[in-house]
Amino acid sequence: MLETALRFDVTTDDWVVFASGRAARPIEHPTRSEAPPPSVPDRACPFCPGNEASTPPAIDVEPDPRDPERWAVRVFPNKFPALRPDASRARDRSQPLFRQMGGWGVHEVVVCSPDHGWSLARLPVEQVTAILRVLHRRHRVLGADPELEVVQIFENHGARAGSSLSHPHLQIIAAPVVPRLIRLKYQVAAEYYHAQGVSLYEDLCQAELDAQSRVILDTPEFVAFAPYASRIPYETWIVPREPKPSFGLAEPRSLPALARTLRELLQRLQVALGDPAYNLTFFGAPRRHSDEPDFGWHIAVLPRLEIAAGFEFATGMAINSVLPEVAAEVLRRVEVE
Repeated sequence: MLETALRFDVTTDDWVVFASGRAARPIEHPTRSEAPPPSVPDRACPFCPGNEASTPPAIDVEPDPRDPERWAVRVFPNKFPALRPDASRARDRSQPLFRQMGGWGVHEVVVCSPDHGWSLARLPVEQVTAILRVLHRRHRVLGADPELEVVQIFENHGARAGSSLSHPHLQIIAAPVVPRLIRLKYQVAAEYYHAQGVSLYEDLCQAELDAQSRVILDTPEFVAFAPYASRIPYETWIVPREPKPSFGLAEPRSLPALARTLRELLQRLQVALGDPAYNLTFFGAPRRHSDEPDFGWHIAVLPRLEIAAGFEFATGMAINSVLPEVAAEVLRRVEVE
């Protein structure tokens, strides 16, 4: 394969630079996350059992099947939110070039487990399934609010990925506006559906299955692969074989299979890359388009192995030093539980 290349990302209508020779350049800063925290409860950790008073009251709880008095997954409003449900919803229209609106929205924390040091990759499949059930419920609740346009689920794993607390947790932000990247991804998918009569993500999933060179996991319900135009090294996606516009519309019976796929993919990344910091995001259609077949929800896992620099910020174009075919081959060879 070529050492340098430009590849076109059909999901964003943008180009990605591949320069595999850059992987050999000297880097003085670390690229891997810290050692995993201990699994014993931490008295100072607000997410550990016994410290529930340190957070706002829970709004959703998945009970421990072994002891209904204990929680297995806990959801509560973020104590330091990016958007607030009590903020103003008004827009300031007085100056067209200096527009703003109140910071209204929802910001929630989803604590993955009572165990302080057990990441998604290490948790039992049953626990990951419980987490997905909670995320699915919260997505459906927030997605039903006609004033919230986007429900964004994400995880920041490791300080390098933006996590401020080591206890494994995800976050949900529901906003009254649609961010540009989501607008762009939806617009591209909608135009493709208009021209082809089928979801772009359904065709993309099948094309990756046909090519095979970037497929990491292939199950009856989900396919995990390194995208052809991956923006960063070892970027991976999980795509359902039967596309739905948003995660809230996913069939509940598919969640155990998703838990198995997600856990194994994270384990492979953990073993191959030394437990890297990563960002995990759920992509879905904006609420107003959530009943249309154009888009296909999917999960992206983005290891934080490199730092975006001047060219990326100046152009918005990514430079990736690892071809997805190479990344997929490395991850396929990993032995996991």
